Amino acid sequence: MLSYYHLESLLPRLLAFLIAMTLHDAAHAGVAWLLGDRTARDSKRLSLNPLVHLDALGLAMIVFGPYGWSKKMPVEAMQFKKPKLYHTIVYAAGPFTNLLLALFFWWLYFFLPAFFGGASESITVEQWRVYLQYGVIVNLMICLIHILPLYPLDGWYILKGLIPSKNQRWMDRNQLYALFLVIVLMITPIGQWALERIYPFAAQFVMNIFSL
Repeated sequence: MLSYYHLESLLPRLLAFLIAMTLHDAAHAGVAWLLGDRTARDSKRLSLNPLVHLDALGLAMIVFGPYGWSKKMPVEAMQFKKPKLYHTIVYAAGPFTNLLLALFFWWLYFFLPAFFGGASESITVEQWRVYLQYGVIVNLMICLIHILPLYPLDGWYILKGLIPSKNQRWMDRNQLYALFLVIVLMITPIGQWALERIYPFAAQFVMNIFSL
């Protein structure tokens, strides 16, 4: 079973995270720009360069655990013609992109031998398949984590866009508590305990799909 704390998995896991994070943030920035908000673009976040999205602590966390994070995406809802709807679409774009990436890497895993003349058992194919497996796992985890309705995750903003305005005020009042809960889950043994069980489960689920 793939496990996030094995040193030999560091390179494929780190590469998968950089790809997932970069395209996740670029999707946010690109959709915001298309819908009328240039804030992310003016902040140089509409880019496929991982360096403009990297957060030092978030990158360090991916080395020691199954999850890291990037810089906060600057989005100004008031720049949109339809602030509530467009703001929701912008924040849904990130997790949706990770889901598409997971499906793409999953598809590429099976069609990879065709690029090497049908040699499905070659060392080169098997090496690349390890990277593709982590591409699926990391993108699925980022997608699932980011749709959680907790501030500052994407799911928090998606939920705010789907509920009535009167309930949005309740969310605004409790935003700090949601942030505190995310911090607790990230730095305490409770969160580590959960991630230590969720990650192997997700990895095994993906491996079972690959074995079909």
